[in-house]
Amino acid sequence: MLKATLRATYLTKLKELTASQKQRIQLDLYDQLFKSEHWQKADVIGLTIAQAYEWDTWPIIEEAWQHNKKVAVPKCYHETKTMIFHIIGGREDLKHQYYDLLEPIVERTVAVSPEEIDLLLVPGIVFDHQHYRIGHGGGYYDRFLKRFTQTTLSLVWSGQVIDQIPIDSYDLPVQYLIRNRLL
Repeated sequence: MLKATLRATYLTKLKELTASQKQRIQLDLYDQLFKSEHWQKADVIGLTIAQAYEWDTWPIIEEAWQHNKKVAVPKCYHETKTMIFHIIGGREDLKHQYYDLLEPIVERTVAVSPEEIDLLLVPGIVFDHQHYRIGHGGGYYDRFLKRFTQTTLSLVWSGQVIDQIPIDSYDLPVQYLIRNRLL
């Protein structure tokens, strides 16, 4: 199956989850994440601000702040299809930008290098058992992962996992998948 077809199929599946199904899955994923050694050891967490159909990242951000962890959010540069992560201290450090995504306000935040991020939560729409993923198709995370040497992890509903994703030479798997135990 082509990546575009897989992306569309699994995006629809995510959007069709009921609010209660999504909430149960998220709570399970958060519980596993917060208990993981990767989370416990990390001082700086990198993640995107989730879109409506993605796993909500605000509870993760708030948990990080409660435990004095720093939160780094990417600013996308569309000309080069690259990302630079910035430390945010509150919602006021974000604004709706390209594709209406919440991104850091560069003038209010401090950029961090990839080496400064201990744990990167990588979003995706569909995953396989080898931890390859299909995202939104822009290649931003694949470009970033090429130079990222710290821990990568994705939160995944079992309904997002297939046997094998068609991969290209530039595709990179995440190191760890936290999969829900419910549904």
